[in-house]
Parts: sequence; structure tokens; C-alpha cells
Amino acid sequence: MDPMKNNGSRCRRSAFTLIELLTVISIIAILMAMTIAIISYAQDKAAEEKTKSVLIAVKAGLERYKDEYGEYPEPAENSGTGKSGSVALYQALMDDGDDEILGGPNEPSEGRTGENMFVDMKSKGFVDSEGSTYWIKDGYDRRIYYQVYDPENPEATNQTTYDLWSYGKDKGGNKADTDNEALWIKNW
Repeated sequence: MDPMKNNGSRCRRSAFTLIELLTVISIIAILMAMTIAIISYAQDKAAEEKTKSVLIAVKAGLERYKDEYGEYPEPAENSGTGKSGSVALYQALMDDGDDEILGGPNEPSEGRTGENMFVDMKSKGFVDSEGSTYWIKDGYDRRIYYQVYDPENPEATNQTTYDLWSYGKDKGGNKADTDNEALWIKNW
């Protein structure tokens, strides 16, 4: 027996074949994909829970506001689209201006919380702004939508109170281009 031949065959046997290497890489890729999916799911659930807790806090603030003033704050533009409802929520609940609240003396927000604050969303990190416009945001870092029932504008779902919602996982920006209501987080 030739010792050189035997030694050469051992070297070939101790190396990985291309099939074995591709199998290991495939398994690692599958495990990474599963891990990323689990992390994404967990982040999505966390954002959903944060949004639900924001809505609960806002509802409590709205009830305190109604107890104080006898009615819910009505946005200047009460259509349920755009920023007006969210800005009106911020102004009413944080006592910071009232130019987006129907019937207010038209004072703009200054980014401060007033003395008659009904719920503190700012210290919890649920207030966002663009320039001098402030609004309450959800767990997805998008604004909360708000519409008060008005008999002259009967588009609101809750016919006695108000609609409060977040588009949740639905990526649309307003009611007109979001149609997957099952993904919304809402009070109706």
C-alpha cells in the first residue's frame, strides 16, 4: 500500500462537499428568516398594544373634558380626515391652544401643556409635531384620528359620541385611501 495515496484520500474526505456547504447555508438562512419574522411580529404587537393604551388614555381624557365643558371638543374640520381632529384632540386634552377646536378663541398651540390638562400624553411620548402643529400619535408613530358626531354631518360611526381610531397596520394616510378596516384600532 502506498502511503502517499492513502494520505491524499484522507484530505479529500475531511473537507466539506459543495452539497453539505449549501445545506448548512440554507438551514442558516431559514433560521434567520424565522427569527426576523418573529421579531417583526413582536414589534407589530407592541405597537398595537401601545396604540390601544393611547386610545384608552384619550378616551379617559375626553370624558374628563366632557365633564368639565358638557360636550366633547369638536374639530374645526370635523370630517375625520386630515390633521384637524388629531390636533383638536391635542389642544383640548393638553390645554395648549384651541385654533383647531370649533368655537375656540383661535389661539394656536405653543408646544406647552396647560394648567387644565386632562391627560398627559407628552411625557409618555405620544405627541408629535410639524412646525408649530402638535398632535397625539399612536404606537405606529402616526396620528390618531378623531371625529365628533354632528347631526348635520352624519358620517361618524358612533351616533351619540365620537369616533376615535388609528389605522394600525394599514399603511394608508387617511380614510380615503385605507380600506382594510380590519387592521384599524378603533372605538366602534
